[in-house]
Amino acid sequence: MNYTISPWTPNSTSDQLYPTDVTLRFSIYTTVVYVVIYLPLWFCIVFGNVLVVCAFWYYRELRKVQNYLLISLAVTDILTGIIALPVMLVVRLLNSPLTCFASTRFNFLLPTIVFSGSSISHLIAIAVDRCFSLTWPLKYPRLVTARRVIVVIAIIWMINTTLACLPLYYPNPEIDQWVCAGNGTYNTEANVIFLFITFSLPFFVLCLIVLYAIMLRVAFKHIKKRRELTNHTDDTARDAESRWRGIVTMAVVVGAFAACWIPTTLKNCYETFATTTEKKLITVQTFSEYASFANSMINPIIYGYLNRNFKIGFGIVLTAWGCLKAKGTSGNNHFSLSERS
Repeated sequence: MNYTISPWTPNSTSDQLYPTDVTLRFSIYTTVVYVVIYLPLWFCIVFGNVLVVCAFWYYRELRKVQNYLLISLAVTDILTGIIALPVMLVVRLLNSPLTCFASTRFNFLLPTIVFSGSSISHLIAIAVDRCFSLTWPLKYPRLVTARRVIVVIAIIWMINTTLACLPLYYPNPEIDQWVCAGNGTYNTEANVIFLFITFSLPFFVLCLIVLYAIMLRVAFKHIKKRRELTNHTDDTARDAESRWRGIVTMAVVVGAFAACWIPTTLKNCYETFATTTEKKLITVQTFSEYASFANSMINPIIYGYLNRNFKIGFGIVLTAWGCLKAKGTSGNNHFSLSERS
């Protein structure tokens, strides 16, 4: 960002420019509106992903190796909702020495960077896992074991935590620089990391497109072979429906990912290269951050609700919570906690 500002030093005349206590960055009305806008998003993130984890716990059909990545993604999104989102609100809404000086501000941004990077990595890993299951269905049980999946999850967390913490090892020389109100710059090392993240997001979108295109190609081949073997005329409509469902799934996954994360790419470029005002910068930051947090809300819908077993698991959990009324007798009740064993 192209700004100039005098660094803050104790007992200097610049003390008068910046608050030494906690104050609201905006008016009370604007602050309340800001929080109200984020509250439904926060609730949906936490509720949706807790529902995924509980469904995995209660419904034994879901406790399979291929769902481990989905559960790890749900845990990541829960952490995003209960830690990263509230901390980001504090950073955006409050002026204080902790949230506005370069020496401490990045500590508040760290959870968002770690959990966002982990969430994106999980989405790529899930796509790779599904590609393996379709491309090598016979080898898949031997290739993808519980131990290997757990190792992959550990590597995802280790890499993202390490990358997010790199700027901490290269502190800003202007440690007393006031970076709120659109002032100040990140140090060179931090800018390099932010730009790496910025230009890696379109690459991740391309990876998802390629992976799901491969899966569609393999699925269409399987459909064609089945039709040739059965020679049933009524399979034509079913095959067309399967093809359409596959295309829709791919469009939803890739489209949702792009819609949620491409604004972050644009925001990082805007922050790094543009000369702007505080009002414009806050608008851009708010929109892009809301979109990226929304990805944690829609993940349970895309990867959970579209899965039949997860839908049954959701029914079991919601019935246990009293949100749904059980149907049928206890012997035929699909939404029963007896599924847990």
